[in-house]
Amino acid sequence: MIKYLVPAVLALLAATACEDHRSDYMEEFQTMVYFRNGGEQELSLFRTGEEGLYQIPVCKSGRNLSGEISAVIIPFDDAQISMYNITYETKYKLVPPTCYQFVDQDGAALPVQTSVEMDFGASDAYKVVSLSVNTNKVSALQEADPDSEYVLAFQLFSGGKVSSDINFILLRPSIEVPLLSLLTSGEEPHKYTPASQEKETYKNTVSLNMEENRWNFSCTLEVKDAEWLQRYNLSKGTQYELLPASMYELPATLLNFTEGNTEVNFDITVIRNDMEMLKEYALPVELVSCSKTEFKIDDKKNVYVLVLRLDPDQITITEDMVSVSSQAPGDGGGAPALVDGDVLTYWHSVYSRHNGDPIYGEYVDIALKTPLKSVVFSYCTRSQNSNGVPVCVAIWARNEQSEDWVQLGDEIETDEMFNAGTAQWVTLPVRTAAQSFRYIRFSVLKANPRESGDLRDQSTTHFTSLSELQLYGTN
Repeated sequence: MIKYLVPAVLALLAATACEDHRSDYMEEFQTMVYFRNGGEQELSLFRTGEEGLYQIPVCKSGRNLSGEISAVIIPFDDAQISMYNITYETKYKLVPPTCYQFVDQDGAALPVQTSVEMDFGASDAYKVVSLSVNTNKVSALQEADPDSEYVLAFQLFSGGKVSSDINFILLRPSIEVPLLSLLTSGEEPHKYTPASQEKETYKNTVSLNMEENRWNFSCTLEVKDAEWLQRYNLSKGTQYELLPASMYELPATLLNFTEGNTEVNFDITVIRNDMEMLKEYALPVELVSCSKTEFKIDDKKNVYVLVLRLDPDQITITEDMVSVSSQAPGDGGGAPALVDGDVLTYWHSVYSRHNGDPIYGEYVDIALKTPLKSVVFSYCTRSQNSNGVPVCVAIWARNEQSEDWVQLGDEIETDEMFNAGTAQWVTLPVRTAAQSFRYIRFSVLKANPRESGDLRDQSTTHFTSLSELQLYGTN
């Protein structure tokens, strides 16, 4: 497979490109020649499927710029590179002549490859020699002998004078595979509220890591499935749920690059209407293939994971909206303390005798001013101590005071609740009803210690306490 070379130096020279050395050795030499880009230099090579040209400029300088002079470029031989290694304490090896060739302006190989002759006329300020490099062969050479550093080396000779400090050029080829990658890769989190737009569009870009694109080709995007996401969750310690196909639009998964373009954009539109609150969705999109087989996908920048969550609005709870099942005399500030925004105040249920309800334990009732259908509670434990921290709660709802309470979902009992210390916030899972409701009961069924703190047990004297209670919800 033939490969294309992107020059490390600009091939096109203007007539003034050799000005920096024209006045060298004015007194000593009338006319001289030198490599415009002489000495050692790194040469970045891209494998693209075609041979390309590297231009070697040779300039004329000296006092007599209208003088005529001849020059010849000759590749280093083994003896020369050995001497160079001794002189400069290097360990270079020569790239074999089978990996490159001198060509004419049409790209045809010159009949003589052991040297390239140039004749500078009176009006010639510079000459350019074209070198075609087969990067596939160079790459194979480097892969077969990774401990060696291979170079392309050439020396300049002349019947006249040659600049002694820039009479050779040594190119250290560094071969890269053209890579396609996502401009934005990895996770990109976004949060919505019920007030957010119904649709949000996110833009991304597939990029080619070359300064110039001379081809028409395509690449393919793929939306990953639930099995892929499950493996991703295990590797990242996340619990994302795959965003259903009904909740997004990806208009194009086949992206077309045209000559001259190194980037192609694509859009993903997310439709949030059917999202469940606080559930973390993920939409993983992978750049999987390219029609130009010489190009590769960057496996470090090929996956884009949109992480999406619908957060509920916070519902303001005022004193007139809240009531509690019991209040310990002289301990805490009662129901108002739960909604005053001060974590130093708290509500404390009775503890000298237990009158917890056999169904609801100790509870906080909230009369809503606007009906809700889904709710999320966050509470803060007491800042003074962690006595009576809730370890099991249930959420109940009804639309009219005359109706029976309906439990929303299962009882909530987590290690996070049990391990909560002082002044610690805990957020409970979402609870949703089939119909909207105007009354909510936050019911503490068990309090720390978990084993003996069942507040529904009439024989216990245990209690519960909270510093703050916050409500989030949507209809």
